Amino acid sequence: MPTSYIESLHAKNIRQFGTINVKFNNKFNFIAGPNGCGKTSILTCISHCFYYGSSQYSRIKESTEFWTDFTSKDVKYRLGIGKGSFHGDEYRKATIKAWTQIPDEENRVTLLPHDTQNNSRIYCPLFLGTNRSIAYKQISGMQREAEYNQKRDNYTQIGVQSLHGEHRHDIKQWIVNRDFIIGKDWALEERKNWNHLISSLPTIAPFDSNFSYIRTGRNLEPTFSIYGQECYLEELSSGFQAILSIIANIFEWIEGSRPEGERDVSTAQGTVLIDELDLHLHPEWQFTLREGLIQIFPNLQFIVTTHSPHLLSSAGPGEVIAMHKSAGCEIYDLQPTPHTYSGWNTDQILHEIMGVRSLDNKLYEKLITEAFIMVDTGTPEELEIAIRQLDNVAHPSDTIVSVLQAKLAAKTATYND
Repeated sequence: MPTSYIESLHAKNIRQFGTINVKFNNKFNFIAGPNGCGKTSILTCISHCFYYGSSQYSRIKESTEFWTDFTSKDVKYRLGIGKGSFHGDEYRKATIKAWTQIPDEENRVTLLPHDTQNNSRIYCPLFLGTNRSIAYKQISGMQREAEYNQKRDNYTQIGVQSLHGEHRHDIKQWIVNRDFIIGKDWALEERKNWNHLISSLPTIAPFDSNFSYIRTGRNLEPTFSIYGQECYLEELSSGFQAILSIIANIFEWIEGSRPEGERDVSTAQGTVLIDELDLHLHPEWQFTLREGLIQIFPNLQFIVTTHSPHLLSSAGPGEVIAMHKSAGCEIYDLQPTPHTYSGWNTDQILHEIMGVRSLDNKLYEKLITEAFIMVDTGTPEELEIAIRQLDNVAHPSDTIVSVLQAKLAAKTATYND
């Protein structure tokens, strides 16, 4: 099967970046790091490469340049724009003044983003932002869907808007449409994909939730079941809405951006970029999400940002891209780490990968300090009070409390002597 995936990003003098170079693998890529380090900006820069009209969403200078290298059906491409293409340095007001060529690379086709239609036919990523709630909308019937070439161009043009929550696909209308379409003789791919979606819902959800699609009734309200209770689409919890929104968006994108004969979800290739994949999901759900997405979409590439140590611990070797925010840092050269974090505990991931400086509760730290001062200078009664206060906030198996109780026993024996 021909290979299709995003290989790398280069960007200079854009947003908060001086220079950033990022390499990706062709499966899962988890971009992790502290707030403000530029995780979402990486996704935004990739979107700029595919559509020049999205530059209004970023701080761009006359010296700005950016491009992405990708492979589409085994052909290698470089898509972007070179230094000197923009006029003006004002925030969100830079305009195109020239189409400056980007550096060529041997055995790679070089493209400029202004030819949106041709570029989207070569490669059309899907960008998903953090707005995954499903507001109520009354559906009046099946709605005609745009032709795939129109949808494909639209996906390219709304990438940054989707990341910034300014555009959302109508999941409810898509579900209702599928309920009408799958009975048609010509809907072979749509019917296969729909059956794949329905059978996959229980595997992507928490273990005991039995998440499933029940029906779309005469009122055109899709009905689901979770934990044995039926509920309408908009009644699903934020976590179930979030995961259903992600999955349904990917199904819709696969069917809407490819010609007939290439719409089988189980074999489709391409890149899905998701900001904050873990949003609204319980920690237990985060542990299993990666494996669930791989089972549903075995040949897709995912580039996602996350603040979840649980997602990172589920990552395979070479799937985590760790960013670190440092004062005065102008150049970032990032690539997936070669190992896995499955053996790391949550605190280790938070500290080493996410950049969390202090993992201990401040009150807990204060009470420990006071207790050890009482060990050296206090009376047994004062130490006993300090231990009791610490025990009220500590974990039941905290060994520090046991150590202090032993010191209390020794101190009491000394005082009694």
